[in-house]
Amino acid sequence: MLRYLVLVTGLASVAYGFPAFNTPNSVDVDGNTCPVMDRSGLMCPVLCVRDFSSCPDLIQPSECPAGEQLCDDGACYDNCDDVENPCLCGMPASDFDATYKACPSYSTSVTVKQYDPSTKQEQIEFACAQTWGLVSNNATFGSDTSVALWATNETRTMWGECPVADEPQLSFTETFCLAFYGIIGAEVLLYLLWHVYKSIRERHAAQMRRICSQLPKTQVSPSVANNKQYEKDVVQSGPSSIDIPMIGESALSASQLPAGSMLLRGYKNDISGIFMYYLTLLSTAAWIGLLMIIVLDYYGKVKGGVAYGLLANSNDSMSVFIFVWHLAAIWLIAMLACKRRLRNYFRIECSLPQARVVQVEERQEEVIMTEGSQNRLTQLVTKAYNAVVLKFGLNIVAESCATQHIGANQFIEYRCTRYVFIEKAGSFECHAFVLGETHRALLDCHGGLTSAEAEARLTRVGENFIRVYVPSFPVGLLQELFSYTYLYQMMCLFVWFYFNYFKLALVQLCVILISAFIKVFIRLRSERRVKMLAERRNQCRVRRNGVWVDLDTADLVPGDVVAVEANMEVMCDGCILRGEAVVDESSLTGEAMPVRKLPLKNEAIAYDPQNSASKAYSVYAGTRVLQCTGSSYGSAPTSLDTMVPVDSAEPQTQILVLRTRTATDKGKLIQRILFPIQYSFVLDEQLRVSILALLAYGGVGFGLSIWLMGADRTSWFYGLFVVSQALPPLLPAALVIGQSVAADRLRRQQIFCIDLPRINLCGKVRLMLFDKTGTLTHSGMQFYSVQEIADTTFGNAEQNIEKLSDQIQIGLASCHAATEIDQQLIGNPVDVEQFQATGWRIENSREDAHSLDTLVAPDHRTVHVVKRFEFEHARQSMSVAVQDAATGHVHVFVKGSFERIKKMARVDSVPADYDAVTAAWAKQGCYVLALAHRNLGEMDLGSVSRMPRAQLESGCSLVSLLLFRNTLKEDTPQAIAELRGGDTRSVMVTGDTALTAAYIARECGMVDTASRVVLGTIEDDAVVWRDTATDAVVDDINAEIRAVSAQGSQVPQVELAVTEAAFDWLIKSGQIRHLLLHIRIFARMTPQGKITCVNLHMERAVTAMCGDGGNDTGALRAAHVGIALSEAEASIVSPFSSANPSVMSCVTLLREGRAGLATTLAAYKFLVNYAVVMALLLEITQFYFSVIVPEAVWIMVDGFTTSIMLLSITQARTAKKLAPSRPTGQLIGAHTLASIWGQAAINIAFLYGSIGLLFAQAWFRCNEFDSSDIDTSLWWLLGDNYEAEVISIVCLFQFINAAGVYNFGYRYRRAWATNYLLVLMYSAFLAVVSAIALADPNRFGCVFRINCGNTQTVRDLGYSASTVHISEYNNPLGHNVMPRHFRWTLWAMCVVNIVVCLAYEKLVVLGPVGRRVKAWWVAKHGDSKIQFKL
Repeated sequence: MLRYLVLVTGLASVAYGFPAFNTPNSVDVDGNTCPVMDRSGLMCPVLCVRDFSSCPDLIQPSECPAGEQLCDDGACYDNCDDVENPCLCGMPASDFDATYKACPSYSTSVTVKQYDPSTKQEQIEFACAQTWGLVSNNATFGSDTSVALWATNETRTMWGECPVADEPQLSFTETFCLAFYGIIGAEVLLYLLWHVYKSIRERHAAQMRRICSQLPKTQVSPSVANNKQYEKDVVQSGPSSIDIPMIGESALSASQLPAGSMLLRGYKNDISGIFMYYLTLLSTAAWIGLLMIIVLDYYGKVKGGVAYGLLANSNDSMSVFIFVWHLAAIWLIAMLACKRRLRNYFRIECSLPQARVVQVEERQEEVIMTEGSQNRLTQLVTKAYNAVVLKFGLNIVAESCATQHIGANQFIEYRCTRYVFIEKAGSFECHAFVLGETHRALLDCHGGLTSAEAEARLTRVGENFIRVYVPSFPVGLLQELFSYTYLYQMMCLFVWFYFNYFKLALVQLCVILISAFIKVFIRLRSERRVKMLAERRNQCRVRRNGVWVDLDTADLVPGDVVAVEANMEVMCDGCILRGEAVVDESSLTGEAMPVRKLPLKNEAIAYDPQNSASKAYSVYAGTRVLQCTGSSYGSAPTSLDTMVPVDSAEPQTQILVLRTRTATDKGKLIQRILFPIQYSFVLDEQLRVSILALLAYGGVGFGLSIWLMGADRTSWFYGLFVVSQALPPLLPAALVIGQSVAADRLRRQQIFCIDLPRINLCGKVRLMLFDKTGTLTHSGMQFYSVQEIADTTFGNAEQNIEKLSDQIQIGLASCHAATEIDQQLIGNPVDVEQFQATGWRIENSREDAHSLDTLVAPDHRTVHVVKRFEFEHARQSMSVAVQDAATGHVHVFVKGSFERIKKMARVDSVPADYDAVTAAWAKQGCYVLALAHRNLGEMDLGSVSRMPRAQLESGCSLVSLLLFRNTLKEDTPQAIAELRGGDTRSVMVTGDTALTAAYIARECGMVDTASRVVLGTIEDDAVVWRDTATDAVVDDINAEIRAVSAQGSQVPQVELAVTEAAFDWLIKSGQIRHLLLHIRIFARMTPQGKITCVNLHMERAVTAMCGDGGNDTGALRAAHVGIALSEAEASIVSPFSSANPSVMSCVTLLREGRAGLATTLAAYKFLVNYAVVMALLLEITQFYFSVIVPEAVWIMVDGFTTSIMLLSITQARTAKKLAPSRPTGQLIGAHTLASIWGQAAINIAFLYGSIGLLFAQAWFRCNEFDSSDIDTSLWWLLGDNYEAEVISIVCLFQFINAAGVYNFGYRYRRAWATNYLLVLMYSAFLAVVSAIALADPNRFGCVFRINCGNTQTVRDLGYSASTVHISEYNNPLGHNVMPRHFRWTLWAMCVVNIVVCLAYEKLVVLGPVGRRVKAWWVAKHGDSKIQFKL
């Protein structure tokens, strides 16, 4: 079998190539027939004589020194016993009719006149005979030389040219061949038998599969709701487990799963399967080992130190290598494709209760985040790609989870979450415990859990500890290398090693391994950081069985009650049952300001930890408690076993554990980091097209190589060289190196990135959305004044608090949520500023059990805070009930947005000009709040504390407006101006009022001072548009926009603003998408409204969101690019975070993103240029002439120039300002293709022009390289000629210059010369190549075998000979030294080539020519890019 398969891989034992369209040395430059050339540097064979006296005078043996004797090989030795006589050719002397001795070797070469390759050996012998005087000088070739050919029956003087032994042949029946047949046949049989056996055992397997939902489904039963602890066990499995139909066409597969569901398949081990699995692993290693054996046999390292000792000869060895190489490649590709499912294929599928391993399968959805990439070609390739993915299930992620047991409970751990087998459902299910939906229900859980309850819950949800597996470095390296990229590189290296290309193969192997080591080191370092973030545990005090015990936080379960102390890291999500705490949440939200946490209220208030209203009562895993009520209390160690109370004192601050492990916000974050969503950018979409194009290009090159190099085995190797050059192994790395460099630069500027692929997306941002407070403006508010309202009439604005009425002073001092910790006020910045303006102080001591806080005025008046409802975004208000200690009266104060308080207050207390006055303050940039009041008189404080919010806040009267100033950050106007100059539209999305936002927008330059701002609000259940300056109604906003657009700059521009109510109305009416890009300000937006706004903008263009990480966290995560201005080093609320709160961070991010994207494209174009130059120009051109550029040239290009210049390109510095455009992100766009193929056309023209110039030289014609008598498989002998020399010099210049061409930064990177590393390496490489091309024969040039030759030949040419040892030149001339004038002419052509390439890129692709062409195209065909006002 193997014999016939091998025969199809080649037909000839020796490969010869010949130019297809011209005959070497046929005619000279004048068209005359070339004379037959002389060939020098040929060595004479051994001359065999009957007696040494018969040796010619020139090779007479010299007299031996004393003690030595002359032996039969013509040399002197101490003893001749072991000396081999070359004339016997390894045969016994008895086989000869006469005794022969060898004359001493002739050390000087001879010259053959009119050399004819077809009679090479005979001509050499004739020339040697003439030189030695055995033939007269007048004799002609072909006449009798009186020297016979070698023969055993010869008696005359004869040549010692031993007959060529018959080449051993591989019969393919050798022992190792039979063993190979047997092993392959046995494996095939075993695999067939296993498949049949597995199919029989699994004939009912499809019925045993189950699906499981990843989304929780909450159901509340009345019995559970009435339970004391209001506990329910929520099964996270969607509907009941579903029976899967019988296996066959109707069987459910993972590709048919509903979104958010997983397919569970159980497997158990089988002794036969275990054997087959390890046989598969052994076979994988065997294929690689077999290739290594064939390579080693080529070098004679396998059998007897003889080349081809195992595989007989070069022809059979090449055939076997090609055959095995293809089989090994197919096998290894199959192993890579099946690596996640391979182990389970050799198990038996069974029911889930019997399973030792559960295979979890789910669809991996890809999020497309591209702009303008869907051209027809990309759509076609993407469609085909998606079809292949769906056909073969490549979008299905399969992970095997070992089943574990705790008692009778069986469970698996999948993505850090525990799934427990539920016998009734027949499936594994994820559990979550909901302890209550109201404050009162949660407070009922204050008693904690019993040990039995805790153990049962721990079994269901798992320990409160997320384990992150970080492999060792060797394992990580193995994981890195076991990928398609490295497989491709490895298979190329095998070819290079086999084809005596080992020097470059070793260099490439070192580059690949170093690159892999670096990548693994960086990856493992990142994973260790995640491990440190995830694997957190500590000791805490927990109430179990009614007593306080010390427990490991890993043992916490929902329902536990935990004592809180200062400086304690919270390890779970929970709510505060009693006491208060000040928590640092910067690691989660990015908000540097500590947050005050309050205890739950004993009322039926809805509790949802994801709702902003409930966050004031919630604590989150990963945050740190800075201070709490009763932070220090006694602590005596105890154990859970003894249940001895640690201390009789009840901890003053306690939290109820609600969620643990991956159910917490931090746990979900860890899951997102460990198992990220796959994003597809424009580069990813078009990379598929690019790779297919390069493969097709390589395929054409492969075919041309086969044709040009003789259609034999050798040409297969040359063709594969072309493919490896056409698809550079470094190409995938080129697409990420730019973003890695950009990330490092951002980090140095205090901007941190946790999602590297988004950096390239920053380069395409067109819409930048900003939060206002804390982002565009300073985070703090400055108290401005208070405007009282008395008898529905506004008074004057008063800045002196002491001049206000006692009632308002009490309201200002009490209606807030600020608290004092260590003599520092903590809370919302507005609340803190408000309280500080009053001059009051907070007393820590409480005079009454019903009192939350005691407040003391400068004049020692005292009030007690009895009840407080914290601020809710949905209600846009907060309220307090306080008791005046002097009168005993209870006063209710409600504070909130002026619109909300107007709706809540009594109608008869609202001034008629209320809207006008508040609007006027807002237009002046004031942050306007309103305060309402109600006097309840003397009341029982217990009754007040039980009063629901709606009842407490009803019937209040407006008493004042509270005015704050929110000043712009100093550099905000500069940042907005630079974004506008960078073709980026800025939009404000804020929770503040529309008029205040409009004022800030004008101040920062987002809205021109001359522009009209038209505000859309809801009036009578419809949006009404009013001019904010005149309050005039705009009847038709669309007509207004069209009219302004038609008149252009002749009239003031119109900027739209909307409130969230109007925004929602526009969404429902379907008008929002039409007006979206005309709306500059989105006001009064809730956190969810901000997310919706961001999502709508993302439909139109690449969108960035900038905020402070507070209530805009969801919007930051939703945007294409989110940047949180947070003092935390690496805020997890968004892909980017800046420790510098300046809005200029956004400008920096966009600048670095554009530079990173431009660098990525430059690196990509550089490597594609490498593919074009190496595969088309160099490889195919040299194959046409049957020459190969010298080995040192290959090593220089592939080993050093590629990697060094690629690295140098990435060091281009970022532009100082944003350009008015963005770099292209398309690998196959017109701009990219014009650059690549324009450069290719120029280089082709100059290369072929240089070859044409060479063929026009008289000294070259008739001295062309003729490979007709050369074995082209000996490629290292094919570079000693003028053709290879010229190709080498020109292509080296072109290849080095490509880095210079793509170093042009255009508008996104700085000037060419500021990339100092590239300038240095570019200049150095050009200088080296120039020296090689121009210099006379010298040591360095001879290393590259350029302008060099045999020592004597070089001397004969009049040059000083190089002392560097080089092998003899493989051409008749014995050198390839070009005349000086031609060297300079060729060098000048290369310089012109460089200049033309640089000018084309600078002036045509990036310069005015390219811009004019683009403008013409846009004018003729239109611009597909969405246009909008900046």
